[in-house]
Amino acid sequence: MPGIYIAALLTSLVAIAGFGALIYKLPKPANGWLLLGAIMICLPLKPLAFYWVRLPLDHWIAGHLARTSFAYQFMASLYAPLTEESAKLLVLLIPAILRDIRPENFTRYALGIGLAFALGEMWFIAERISHQPALAKLPFYQFGGYVSERLMTCVFHSAFVAITLSRLRRGWLLGLGGAMAAHWAANFPISLMTWNVGGLGRAIWEVIVAGGSFDRSIDLACLPHLWKGSAPALDVRHPALSGVRLRLRAFHGLWTKMSAAKQIAPLDPPG
Repeated sequence: MPGIYIAALLTSLVAIAGFGALIYKLPKPANGWLLLGAIMICLPLKPLAFYWVRLPLDHWIAGHLARTSFAYQFMASLYAPLTEESAKLLVLLIPAILRDIRPENFTRYALGIGLAFALGEMWFIAERISHQPALAKLPFYQFGGYVSERLMTCVFHSAFVAITLSRLRRGWLLGLGGAMAAHWAANFPISLMTWNVGGLGRAIWEVIVAGGSFDRSIDLACLPHLWKGSAPALDVRHPALSGVRLRLRAFHGLWTKMSAAKQIAPLDPPG
């Protein structure tokens, strides 16, 4: 079994345990079976949105714009926000789920939907990585960057869904637009790397993006406190952040190896 699958399995277990406990402890009323149904519906939405919507859309746009043009690359930066945030709302086509989501319990649904979508994305990316010879042979413990980034996307996807659901009864289109804008902003550093803004080169931009991953790690450490309404003052010496620097080194080292082997495939931006 490729090491990336073991890393994906371990990451999934950690995410399910952490988010499952948080969803369970939230004192917000929600129909458990409907919440479970929403989670199950969202699990395959990432690959479905990618293959059924994103790839055909890209094929159509590439037929009108040169792939090397800035216009095409800017349009490509909108793929994930537009397709993924829309796909997450497919659960609202189930009338019972739509009725059960209320202002007093939307956070539970946001966590569940965000977790499910992130898990599907986690395995989608793992499957794509497994087809790259330079990466498929790596042991699971060399995918520390993948693990930390995928855990962070669980937080981000939940936050994006929460923006939409918070306005479900009062201008949901505005909420969806806000979620898409937040998603695009979260991916913006990766877009800058793709465009090689400033002519810095890929290596420099990878370091900058890794720094953004460090900031996301801080957000992840703060999450339990944020849901309680108070965020602690953290610094890099906080026990909750132990190992973050090692994960960033592994992340950067992995991309360095990929660049050297010229085996980089066009993976999705995180989130």
